[in-house]
Amino acid sequence: MRRRLGSLDVSVVGIGAWQLGGRAWNVDVREVLSAVERAVELGVDFVDTAEIYGAGRSELMLGELVRRRDVTVATKVGGHNYGRVEKAARASLARLGRIDLYQLHWPPPPYAPLCRPIRDMERLVDAGLVREIGLSNFAGRLLEEALACAKRHEPVSVQVHYNPLYRRAELEVFPIAGRAGLTVVSWSPLAKGAALGRWGPDRARRIDGSVRKRATTEWGRRVVEAVMRIAEARSVSPAAVVLAWHKAKGALPIPGVKSPAQAEALAEALRLDLDEGEVKAIDGAAGPQALEGGLVPRARLLPATLQRLLLSLYPI
Repeated sequence: MRRRLGSLDVSVVGIGAWQLGGRAWNVDVREVLSAVERAVELGVDFVDTAEIYGAGRSELMLGELVRRRDVTVATKVGGHNYGRVEKAARASLARLGRIDLYQLHWPPPPYAPLCRPIRDMERLVDAGLVREIGLSNFAGRLLEEALACAKRHEPVSVQVHYNPLYRRAELEVFPIAGRAGLTVVSWSPLAKGAALGRWGPDRARRIDGSVRKRATTEWGRRVVEAVMRIAEARSVSPAAVVLAWHKAKGALPIPGVKSPAQAEALAEALRLDLDEGEVKAIDGAAGPQALEGGLVPRARLLPATLQRLLLSLYPI
């Protein structure tokens, strides 16, 4: 089984490379790079990063792998750079060596013209600098408006926060994506470990405290228990179960990896298919609470200059 992102053909499970940035995670980036390379060896050939991860460090590290391995590489331009798309793309291209999928990381500030970055990304395709374009952290009306902006090159994907503890995308993204032919790419597909009953000290996890709060509720614990039961019955890792749940939902999950064991779990998920009853068991454990919450970052309400300042003070 494979996933289509426009002209791109990728594995049904990908890799998120935020941890390669090293500034928001307690990791050795060289070890993370080795884990990513191991996952690629095992058949995971879609890797996603962004210009803001480690202020370009993730892209730079990933570029080492891109030059050695046959992978599809995606990156993102920050919404605060809505008027600097080409400049940002060329900087990312210099670090990565190639960009297959270029995504707008979050919507621009409300005062900025939404269509401007979309049209600029279309020009990048025309110039041969990127192959396909996509969106990230768009939902509902904003997603529909962004899709209407495209005139020559349709976005092929929409990346959004989605996991068994946070399923709002099923209401605000999946229906629109289905009509528009977009692939839903799910970031934080394991809820940063919370969907597996784990939670580490990394600053990236503290930033996303709402997920930990969900995992410690009665219904959140039921979700974790359902995942564990399926993992035990199938003799597979809990991470593979959650990633297979994403596959069953039609989403393309992009978990991070920090160790060879985590890389093995990604490969395990490539081979694992859940049946309808198992998917319903995970969904039913959560109930309607998992459908609550917002999907568009509140930070977009700030002026672009203030967004840049905050990213410099609180680097991710």
